[in-house]
Amino acid sequence: MPPYEHRKIGIIGPGRLGSSLAAKLDENQTLVAISSRNPDRRNSLRERFPNATILHDYTRIPELADTIFITTSDSTIKEVCDNIQWQPHHWVIHCSGSLTLDVLASAKNADASTAGFHPLQTFPYHDAGWLFEGASFAIDSQDEDLKLWLETLVADLNGASFPIQGESAHAAYHASAVLACGLLAGLVGISAELWQTADIDRDRALKLLSPILKSTIEAITTNGLPDAISGPYVRGDIETIQTHLETTKDINPDISRAYAALALAQLPIANEKGNLDPTIIDQIRKTLTDHLETL
Repeated sequence: MPPYEHRKIGIIGPGRLGSSLAAKLDENQTLVAISSRNPDRRNSLRERFPNATILHDYTRIPELADTIFITTSDSTIKEVCDNIQWQPHHWVIHCSGSLTLDVLASAKNADASTAGFHPLQTFPYHDAGWLFEGASFAIDSQDEDLKLWLETLVADLNGASFPIQGESAHAAYHASAVLACGLLAGLVGISAELWQTADIDRDRALKLLSPILKSTIEAITTNGLPDAISGPYVRGDIETIQTHLETTKDINPDISRAYAALALAQLPIANEKGNLDPTIIDQIRKTLTDHLETL
């Protein structure tokens, strides 16, 4: 029996992440309480989690649970924490990747143990507990017992955990996650919209792009970087690059700016292969920089 089954767990904020965490914890019957301000959501939660107490008032969750996950939006975590009368036996855990433990200061001041626990995963819908399996988790805690408990929880999920502390580290880590997930999805959307010049709509273009997207992810996970990078920036095709810049500028200057900025930022990685003359690299860098200045 995993040691986290000895804890009584409550969740404040059953959005996509919170409800998915609830679904996973409910498998081991450790979930005892969930709060939601939405009456329709509370009704659906009662059907989904019949063994848990579903409340409107989140300040009552600590009366029933000793381990509380705050899975609200980042902007409300501190407010939620500050409105609760914590006790020393409570473990208080936020699930923000960008915030430090400072937002849980009121719990810490009440001698409760605090932690940050951020799954490096996207949750596109509610109750997606299976998405925790094999994911990576950032853990921030100065309490050794709580940290060990979270690490054990991750191990039971067949995941990997890593420590993270400090405002700069949190911000950089979360920016990385956004680049690799949300902005990546947006980038794919932008690339698909370029197909409109060929009278192919975005939805159709996304389907046509799917094979190359899948093979690229496979190459990244299998071969790593820089081997997974292909295209004009590892071949030194300056004329092709110039054509891309001119064409995207004609279609949409914002897309052209994004293309050039991304290409410039990844140029050091692309050229780790060492197959290009430094003068070619400098020429590519100047071409991209000059183009950005014109936009």
